[in-house]
Amino acid sequence: MPIGNNWRKPLFAVTFIRSLVILAGLAISAQLLLGDATNNAPPSSVGIVANLPALKVKGNQIVANGRPIRLRGIDWGWWHLSGTRYTEADMQNVAKWGANTVRLAFSYYDLETDANPPVWKEDGFKDLDDVVQWGKRYGVHVILDMHVVPGGQSTLPYCAGGHNLLWTDTGAQDRFVALWSEIARRYHGRTEVAAYELMNEPDTTQKTPNALVNIDQRAITAIRAVDPDKIIVVGGDHGSGSDNLTDAMKFSDNNILYTFHFYEASGHYHDDWISTDTQDNKSSGSQDWVKIEYTFTAPPASDEMCVLLRSDNNSGSAWFDDVEVDDPSSEKVLQSSSFDADTDDYRPERGTSTALTFDSSTGHDKPGSLKVSGTTDYGGWSGQYIGIQPGQSYHVSAWLKLDQATGETYLAAAFFHNKGDIDHDAFQKKMAQATAFADKFQVPVWVGEFGCEAVDKAYQSQWVGTCTSLFEDSGFGWTYWNDKSTDSPQGMGLQTENSDGSDRRINDSLLAALQAGWALNQ
Repeated sequence: MPIGNNWRKPLFAVTFIRSLVILAGLAISAQLLLGDATNNAPPSSVGIVANLPALKVKGNQIVANGRPIRLRGIDWGWWHLSGTRYTEADMQNVAKWGANTVRLAFSYYDLETDANPPVWKEDGFKDLDDVVQWGKRYGVHVILDMHVVPGGQSTLPYCAGGHNLLWTDTGAQDRFVALWSEIARRYHGRTEVAAYELMNEPDTTQKTPNALVNIDQRAITAIRAVDPDKIIVVGGDHGSGSDNLTDAMKFSDNNILYTFHFYEASGHYHDDWISTDTQDNKSSGSQDWVKIEYTFTAPPASDEMCVLLRSDNNSGSAWFDDVEVDDPSSEKVLQSSSFDADTDDYRPERGTSTALTFDSSTGHDKPGSLKVSGTTDYGGWSGQYIGIQPGQSYHVSAWLKLDQATGETYLAAAFFHNKGDIDHDAFQKKMAQATAFADKFQVPVWVGEFGCEAVDKAYQSQWVGTCTSLFEDSGFGWTYWNDKSTDSPQGMGLQTENSDGSDRRINDSLLAALQAGWALNQ
């Protein structure tokens, strides 16, 4: 899964030429369409289906009833978290859209407790089984991905607090193996479960993957003792990038599916950051709503900017409202954000912070504003990208309220140069190690996660089209990260929900790009 926030680009001003490039990026060759399109036809109508065939690895392919099948689908990430609840209707949509796989990202604490392992949480297994049953009902294979393991498998905060104890704590290792043994006991013979993915994005922080290989082998042995038939998914060390599929990760078990994750240029990385300019007169203390404003001059070579609302080292609180960007030379308003109903596509500038919230009850002229509080170092909101001209001045204004604010609260602007469209050859080179691994050992490889922020929907569609075309050329299956999320609609999620679980609309352009790939399932 991706961590942190990328810079965001506007959802407008896509040129006709770029649109043509996007269409080309989305196009999938007729040869690909004919390649395995008939091998995995979903039901003609979405509804109750017969048992899904069992899958197994045969050489460098996955087969069902002796016929090759490519797993193409979507991730169900953040399962059980507020605002990302998945229902049977969501599985029905997955089938309707043409995907044949859901990668379900569950956590060990869904199924057991730290206080009393290995006493299983039967309500958690019931929820897991509901998803599996939905998959069976609508003809969608489910991959069970242990996204967080006992003790944590990396230093990232979502992994059991980032303590990364799995590699050194024998108790955590025993729990990890025992939990997989129990899962395999319950889902042995359940053909709607396509595979067991041992862990998401492991990172031993060591030079060699020996610790990962050893614990993987323990889990494989335990699973095989109760389920000799299910595909098992393993990824490389240091976050499961393509480069981490090395010779050391090859297992002797012949029913292994190897995976990597791909996020190359998936956010602001296709832009060159040039500089960040900040307001001179910065605020602190307590005050009712006052208007703050600053004029920024775009540096040479910049053609995009985004507004930053910052409040650093603030043990109190600051509220921003009614932000406006205008072009003094033309007196045109380029961007206006009232925050009356939501964040107006502003988002935490760096990472997710509990100090940054949308305050629906407080506002300048009506309720609704962005709040920053309790920042120990750095804190701020980032707006959408705006197309600009180098050397030209741009005026930014906002209304600000402070309550015992320490540190510095101010306006800023970040300037960028757009490097243009996606470098197909660079993407291909980035996944070359995975391709070489598959070729050398004649094993199947599956891209368990790839995703692009919707900061520029046209770019996102082109990015998805480029990636899926390259995956298809290499014989890789794939699942997109992510179906639902509670971040801004400019995040990676196909469906963005508010934190209270209320829906926002589907990202139609992203869905169209994904369906161009999922059409190969038919």
